[in-house]
Amino acid sequence: MFNQKNKVTRADYEQWRAGQDETAGRIASDPDRLLFHMEPELGWLNDPNGLVQIGDTYHIYHQYDPFDAAHGGPVLWNHLTTKDFVTYENRGPVLFPDSDLDSSGAYSGSAFVHDGKIHYFYTGNVKHFDRDDYDYVLTGREQNQIHMVAENPDELGEKCIAVGPVDYPDDIGTHVRDPKILEHDGIYYMVLGARTKDDRGCVLVYTSRNLEDWSYATRIELGEKFGFMWECPDLFELDGELILVCCPQGVPADGWRYRNPHQCVWFPIEADWEAPSFKIVGQGMPPMVDAGFDFYAPQSFEDAAGRRLMIGWSGCPDATAESPTVTRGWQCALTVPRVLNMRDGKLRQWPVREIEQLRKECVSVTADESVDCPGRLFDAVVSCQGAKSIELEVREGVVVRYANGMLTLDMGEEGYGRDKRSVELDELCDLRVLSDTTMLEVFINGGEVALTSRTYSSAAPAMQLRAEGDASMEFYRLAR
Repeated sequence: MFNQKNKVTRADYEQWRAGQDETAGRIASDPDRLLFHMEPELGWLNDPNGLVQIGDTYHIYHQYDPFDAAHGGPVLWNHLTTKDFVTYENRGPVLFPDSDLDSSGAYSGSAFVHDGKIHYFYTGNVKHFDRDDYDYVLTGREQNQIHMVAENPDELGEKCIAVGPVDYPDDIGTHVRDPKILEHDGIYYMVLGARTKDDRGCVLVYTSRNLEDWSYATRIELGEKFGFMWECPDLFELDGELILVCCPQGVPADGWRYRNPHQCVWFPIEADWEAPSFKIVGQGMPPMVDAGFDFYAPQSFEDAAGRRLMIGWSGCPDATAESPTVTRGWQCALTVPRVLNMRDGKLRQWPVREIEQLRKECVSVTADESVDCPGRLFDAVVSCQGAKSIELEVREGVVVRYANGMLTLDMGEEGYGRDKRSVELDELCDLRVLSDTTMLEVFINGGEVALTSRTYSSAAPAMQLRAEGDASMEFYRLAR
């Protein structure tokens, strides 16, 4: 079996894959396969990587362990394409941990288009096994930030180190990863998630004028500890504001906030581009990007239409919740692409309009009326301006309810270890439930809040909207 002690080449993968057609066919016909979300052909999927649009085609790479649905094997990059965010072509693995720079895994990274060429950056993970006393936090690991230049998104180019261990500040341990690139006024900025030697998360910032030669510039951090590692940083400009999204690990729960093992949050950033320096603005607890059970490691990019699109991994590291598909050979998925906007100081996200191509007939429902739900594929849009409470059963035993200023996704007995997730609201104006076979994405108040969760209930209820006050729902069945 492949593992992190051995390199994996394309030839290794192709030889293994040649014997997997029967398993892949069985998985493809499983009734729990998703209709309009990206999920692995075999094995395990996690972080979206290298998101980029070339011509009229979107290229989406992701972390991929095809060998083990429980993710015990090495990590590759798999390649998907789409033109409509509804149908996807799986073009197979394209990046392998086949060199001394990434022998223990091709970890997360990004893509940046410049002068007609695609610049890929990712973390090459190297673990040493010559001693048994390595802790792999301070010792025994190297993480190399690797740069490749390509004209063809199916062939990513020669691997070269852009930033390596000798370039990290002295107080940083061996965990430095997930490069993402931002350009501002002709200067390129690379942000890297990092962990200090005293277990404080931060983001390192490097600068370059040519995407090849990089110098350490500064870091982004809080004055007090907020998690031991900040993974998957994404620094971008949106509607005239600078935003940092990242994933702090090890943040303790605080009431209804931060209930997952690791979090995904966002910060407003004040930049001095000349220095450069980047300061986190504001006080208090940073807002979560998604308050559901299954959301982590998102990445954003700007498409040709000028939209800032974000895709997340529908999963969470170190989660105790289960997935019954593991024993059937696959696990995890990516969220639908979401359009990002800033309004009233809040980061808002909404499913790309292309998803609405799947909508069929619309059934209008008022409070205390019910609608037969023909399966698990639907898009339900609830308007409830001023309603004091609502309740909507979206799967048998899975309920979205709002009362006393709290909106709760209650998984009942169908969560496989997922219980409840809540968010506090000043008021509830609207909510949208986008339901695929085994995934729910809930958007509240025009996308001001989102909750994403996997659910494996096979039963769809006669959906009834209960409300105290005015409320109505437009219910769409989804199908190709």
